[in-house]
Amino acid sequence: MATETGTSWAALLSGRSGAVLGLISAGIALHAFNQFAIVAALPLAAAELGGTATFSWAYSLYFIGSIAGGTGAAAYRDRLGPRAGMILAALLFALGGLLAISAPAFGWLLAGRMLQGVADGLIVAMCYSLIPANFPPRAIARVFAIEAVVWAGASLVGPLAGGLLAETASWRMSFLAVTPLVVALPILTLLARPQVTVAAAVPLSLATIALSLLGALMLSLSSLSEVGAVQAAAVVASSVSFLAAIRLDGRLGPRLFPVGAFRLGSVVGRGFWVLLLMSASHSVGSVYLALMINAVFGFRPAVVGYIIVLMALSWSVVAIVASRAVARPARHLLMRSGPLFQLAGFALLAAALGLQWSWLLVAGQLAIGTGFGVAWAGVNEAAMAAAPAEDRDRTGSLLPTVSTAGYAIGASLAGMITTAAGLVPRLATGDLGEVAAWLYGTAGALSVLAFLLGLRIRLPAA
Repeated sequence: MATETGTSWAALLSGRSGAVLGLISAGIALHAFNQFAIVAALPLAAAELGGTATFSWAYSLYFIGSIAGGTGAAAYRDRLGPRAGMILAALLFALGGLLAISAPAFGWLLAGRMLQGVADGLIVAMCYSLIPANFPPRAIARVFAIEAVVWAGASLVGPLAGGLLAETASWRMSFLAVTPLVVALPILTLLARPQVTVAAAVPLSLATIALSLLGALMLSLSSLSEVGAVQAAAVVASSVSFLAAIRLDGRLGPRLFPVGAFRLGSVVGRGFWVLLLMSASHSVGSVYLALMINAVFGFRPAVVGYIIVLMALSWSVVAIVASRAVARPARHLLMRSGPLFQLAGFALLAAALGLQWSWLLVAGQLAIGTGFGVAWAGVNEAAMAAAPAEDRDRTGSLLPTVSTAGYAIGASLAGMITTAAGLVPRLATGDLGEVAAWLYGTAGALSVLAFLLGLRIRLPAA
């Protein structure tokens, strides 16, 4: 277990701590780079392969796969060990990329995305689970600040590499942009010697995982129908499945979630809800953003990629600045203001697409990124610190999975809204004001709920 020594920047970046930090950073970079390298290429793939009508599934299936990987990551890691588990996950990620590159139809690309999602869920969850085991609690905020730098670098290079490959070669080549990180991850895994906690091995919670995946799948299916009653039925079925996963966890087989997960009376529970809702609100507004920017403004793929990535860049810069705050009142103020910055960003994006003012796109993306930058590390730290010692690894590994579940929910809601509002025929005319109002109105409502739930989250005392 990590001790309270070695909390300085020099200690974090050197020796064994530096090696483990390099491993964690490689996993985070792979996640960020893959997400942004192909964001401008997916609309081109959908147009070539006839997948515009099911475009949201390129995100939904990726997120469902990531939920599957993330929820099973703790048991997977305990059985194979962090090194073998990480190497196998990297190979699975590479296989998914090969399927996408060679896709003769959009369904093949969706299959590749789902495999990459499973691998990504495993990798990111294992990386997060290594943080409390290898770093002292007082260093966790700095670890997240370092990962913000990693995220910024990967999100900056990702759209450049992916966009240039899409423009000069084809959208298929954009999936190759992540190759250096896929190769680097197994090498860094072998070089590092990460510790795990002394807690008992986590059993595989098949019943809870199955109910969670069923809920995500049912919600995704809602976007395939234009009939309101069918969409409503799918949402109800999905909600019942998610609630059953939470309520029956530990009763139908081993426990998956840490004590207090999703319970409003605990910091862990509120932290889970805030991460879920902030991710869901962003996903509602971001899944179709590249398509809508193409339709309204007609920018080149690389330009679209950089507009999308402005959110991540502002997130990273703001997170680094926010990490310098040490007083609890200041940190609480920053953490709780995050959803309000999101709300402002969603309003700006809706106005940008309705008025066709490109500068509002930039302002909206910067505001949303600022919201994540001031809140994300604090919410994660509060949830980890509030978890019982025997649940800290479990909590750490599930935090990114909860966020991914939020993105899956948001992608499904976006698909349902755009199907009902008739996005596809509107893309030809560029008249997207009504669609944008529905999308960003929904995203704003979710961010308001996240703000209210975050008011009672408390950071640990110094």
